[in-house]
Amino acid sequence: MPILPFGDIVPKIDKTAYISSQATIVGNVEIGPKTSVWPGAVIRGDEASVRIGESSCIQDSVVIHAHSEENPTIIGNMTVIGTASVIHGAYLGDSVVVGEGSVIYDGATLGEGVMLAPGAIVPANVVVPPRSLNSGAPAAQIRDLTREEVETHTDRAETIARVFQKLRRWQTMP
Repeated sequence: MPILPFGDIVPKIDKTAYISSQATIVGNVEIGPKTSVWPGAVIRGDEASVRIGESSCIQDSVVIHAHSEENPTIIGNMTVIGTASVIHGAYLGDSVVVGEGSVIYDGATLGEGVMLAPGAIVPANVVVPPRSLNSGAPAAQIRDLTREEVETHTDRAETIARVFQKLRRWQTMP
């Protein structure tokens, strides 16, 4: 797995995180405990910082980047980023679910418990309210989510974290 410095800045990855051997992590990146980064994902902290919390899931072919310290990328705890999504200089709160193929642009903020439908596009500097379902291009709020629906986001992230903790252990066994 390419884990590469950018200048003298080296990624910081918690020892309990699972990083696929086919993922690429560059520069000013911090990855929290029990987080999983799947094959083909690219996380670049070359121009600005990228922070990913605990028990989050970065699925296949996701690209995460930030090119301005005014808009670092911050991803909360127990957040799931669906396959082939692009996160660029945005803030995502805890228990967010980003549907496959979504794009989130510079300065956008997704509150806690937000769910983006697959293919959603969140334009620059848009604030998506907490606990809401959003869809479309540009993304628009469809409805509020119930507490139970947001709890399923957390359950999903915890289930994924457990699976990848097992995989991480299996890969390190003799």
